[in-house]
Amino acid sequence: MTQVAGRVEAKRINDHVELIHVDNPDAVLEVPRRDWESFTAAVKAGSFDLETLNRLAEENVA
Repeated sequence: MTQVAGRVEAKRINDHVELIHVDNPDAVLEVPRRDWESFTAAVKAGSFDLETLNRLAEENVA
């Protein structure tokens, strides 16, 4: 399963979901599948900002 939402791509791998920053594929966040529902609820509630991946990508390039 692959879904693209803005600049982040989600790929379900056996026991986790990988969120990959489209502009910087080296910026990957792994979320255990057991935590996926809690993670998406946090994102929807604004508790987790997916833009964090963009900041991490920029920091790793610098």
